[in-house]
Amino acid sequence: MRPYSIVAIFLLMIQTVQAQFVCFSDSATVYTFEGTTVPPMIGEANFSSGHYKVIVGGKFLDTQHPEEEAIYNCDVLILDFEQQKTYILPLSYFPPFVDDQFAGVNYAYTMENDTAYILGGFGYDQAKGYQTTFPTFTIFPVKTLIDSVVQYKDYLNLFQVVESDNRLAITEGNLVKIGAYFLVYNGREITPIEEEFTDCLTVNEWDFRGQLRKFTLKKSEGYLEVDEFQICNTSKVFYQCMPDTWKKEPARVYELDRQ
Repeated sequence: MRPYSIVAIFLLMIQTVQAQFVCFSDSATVYTFEGTTVPPMIGEANFSSGHYKVIVGGKFLDTQHPEEEAIYNCDVLILDFEQQKTYILPLSYFPPFVDDQFAGVNYAYTMENDTAYILGGFGYDQAKGYQTTFPTFTIFPVKTLIDSVVQYKDYLNLFQVVESDNRLAITEGNLVKIGAYFLVYNGREITPIEEEFTDCLTVNEWDFRGQLRKFTLKKSEGYLEVDEFQICNTSKVFYQCMPDTWKKEPARVYELDRQ
């Protein structure tokens, strides 16, 4: 279950690490602590730019009690290895859909020309009230995010989001970007289904091993949408998903006003 105070991680798990994580905050403040040591993690997305490292999502492990369930990370962390400082960005003020997705695990993600792409992942959906695979694709400029945080400027308008598209609901997949095309290979979808006439949830799981998904993005009325979507189910027909030319598009990420 998604935590509501990540301070408990250090009390229960990593006694030797003296740091304060925030998780949920009543302000949009950027928090900091000295040092760049964080607890062992699994399932996070990592992006590097210069002497900085951005960590999105993942779970914190309790190395002393490996049989216990790991705890979701619900802050974005920026590690400054030159100044030996860690910046903490509480997700409570991130854009809708991004906040839940960035507190998940096992994304399909990649980085090109300093732009980060995070697709799917598995975690707790606050609106639905259960864990599920996120049908979300988020894009942001890594260096611009870092510069904004370090200079204590607004950074929440840097995120572009494709939301609520079930074709993007993939966890544990591999993401590659070639020109304007995104290719997603392997992965799974895990989705709870409410049983009729009861309050019970049944978990449905689809295995995408050996499957390739190809798509591009287009802007429609100010929002990004999936375009040219295609699925190839076996390696024998992968060539069907390959375009004749890998058309190009500008690498820069446009700011998106979600008001």
